[in-house]
Amino acid sequence: MLPTIRLFICCTCLLATVAGAASFSSSDPYRKQRALFMKADKALEENRLGDYRQLQAQLTDYPLYPYLQYRELRRRLSQAKHEEIAGFIADNEDNPLGRRMRQAWLYTLVKQRDWPQFLKTWGGNQPVKLQCYKLQAQIKTGQTEGLVEHGLKLWLVGKSQEKACDPVFEYLQLHHRITRDLILQRIRLAMYSGNTGLAGWLAKRLPEKDAAWVDLWREARVQPAKTLKSPALNKDTPASREIILYSIRRIARSDADQAYKKWAQLKPRYRFSDEEIGQLEKKMAMSANWQKNPRAHEWLVAVPDAAADSSVREWRVRTAIANKDWESVYTHATALLDDTDNKNEWQYWQAVAMKKTAQPVPSENIFSLLASQRDYHGFLAADILKQPYQMGNKPLQRETAALDSMERQPGIVRAHELFRAEKFLDARREWANATRNFSKEELKQAAILADQWGWHDRAILTVASTKDYSDLKLRFPVDYENNINSAALDRQLHPTHVYAVIRQESAFNKDALSPAGAMGLMQLMPKTGRATAKKYNIPLGNTRLLYRSDKNIAIGSAYLQQVMEKYDDNIILASAAYNAGPHRVDRWLPEHETQPADSWIALIPYRETRKYVQRILSYIAIYDWRLDQPVTPLHKHMQAVLPTGSYTGTK
Repeated sequence: MLPTIRLFICCTCLLATVAGAASFSSSDPYRKQRALFMKADKALEENRLGDYRQLQAQLTDYPLYPYLQYRELRRRLSQAKHEEIAGFIADNEDNPLGRRMRQAWLYTLVKQRDWPQFLKTWGGNQPVKLQCYKLQAQIKTGQTEGLVEHGLKLWLVGKSQEKACDPVFEYLQLHHRITRDLILQRIRLAMYSGNTGLAGWLAKRLPEKDAAWVDLWREARVQPAKTLKSPALNKDTPASREIILYSIRRIARSDADQAYKKWAQLKPRYRFSDEEIGQLEKKMAMSANWQKNPRAHEWLVAVPDAAADSSVREWRVRTAIANKDWESVYTHATALLDDTDNKNEWQYWQAVAMKKTAQPVPSENIFSLLASQRDYHGFLAADILKQPYQMGNKPLQRETAALDSMERQPGIVRAHELFRAEKFLDARREWANATRNFSKEELKQAAILADQWGWHDRAILTVASTKDYSDLKLRFPVDYENNINSAALDRQLHPTHVYAVIRQESAFNKDALSPAGAMGLMQLMPKTGRATAKKYNIPLGNTRLLYRSDKNIAIGSAYLQQVMEKYDDNIILASAAYNAGPHRVDRWLPEHETQPADSWIALIPYRETRKYVQRILSYIAIYDWRLDQPVTPLHKHMQAVLPTGSYTGTK
């Protein structure tokens, strides 16, 4: 560990102690009631109803009292009187509890087959399963207005629907509302969603001739080249054209060269529409791109303008970068300058291309404009010009009266209390509900309020929804200092690197759970967490402990060290591996030549990973600034990327 890092860690630990003391002294008017609430909640969970009743009686004026009512009523929902349940929903119509109770009651009424009461209770947006039960209720009660229209919307999807929908579809079939055309539409949706089993099941409802086409189409999914040889496709019909287009798409997924050869043979023989041609050629060109086919750039450029979507246009630039074709980079990057989402990226590559083609003055002008921006490409431009980074920090204007008023709003009060009680999921629901109709200015004040409470993920996400990114102290909090500094010291990492990963992975939400199952501040998959803890002798009795900030940071930092070591401290490759996995990064390494870091990043196939790496690099710089230390220029983190086989994992 470098002496400067040791000194930095000691200083930040001292700052953490001071900040913690200030935070501890903040007012907490509901502290005693919250403690009673937690006891009552636990008593109810443990079925100690006597203790629960005694505690509940002391909490009737506490903001979270409805949560006790909700949980107690849910336990006896099937026996409760309709009036009591309806009363609870009415009393909580403006908060998440009312909606959750309504949904729970609807499911209870389904079990009881109380269809009239089900329809009386219906309200709001409900999941597909309940929508189907509603249509069942309409059938059972004879209230069929709008039933067919709603039922057909549920029918026309490319996947198997809930079992609850079966009686509805049977009703539509019985009343001759599911026509041949509708069956074919759904088969088409199923095939393009990869649900060939559903397509086959639906084909049984069709005449024999139509069913034969569906069988051939299904065969095309697994044996597309063989399917193209079928005599059934010799005649130019809409059905044969669709199967041909589908088969070539399937071939292109694994072999773009073969797909283009088949297409060249078949294209002149059939009356394909311009749209069909454009869409297929777009798919083939993008497949060639993912396969690193040497003709990918040529084929992307050849995609008809009408079919060239944003992905095609941006990969025209990226493949030109891979080919070091700087004139093409300039042409295609310039064409993308109206893309407001990535304008800085295209300006950067436009300027690089100009510099590479001996146009230093206009190139420098563009870099100068970019260098005023606080992002990855702006920082790269500043490095090229040898200029300091422009952080442009502008704290949000605090409106004391507005904050005081907002803090007293019932929904905001409940969100704050739930946050303090560490009922984080309920807290986020209340926050989302309370702020859903806020203006931009109100959202900014709400972000200030959340930050004031130490609820950093809500502060970050709330202000981001206003597209005001100027308050860096709010958007880049310094939290968990002791854990981060300790882990960084143990793993030979700089604390700002760990901060950047936490900021990008979870925005400091310690109970974050991704759709894939990644957990906690540094978003560790349970399997990765267990393996890393074992490798580095970090006690982890249960993966639920990955939600604990100290465990998560210790294990996440150990894994970060692991990927850093694998790629010889190349932070770019390590960041990509942390996000997408080392197995993918190994596939993305250049085959023969060393590649400049900015080019390699631009060519990462996954947009999510590409943005991830860019943000980690820029966030490290921002955290350097945030922690009042010299900002390390990005180019010092950006080692060139070596060819496959160069990384030994031994620094």
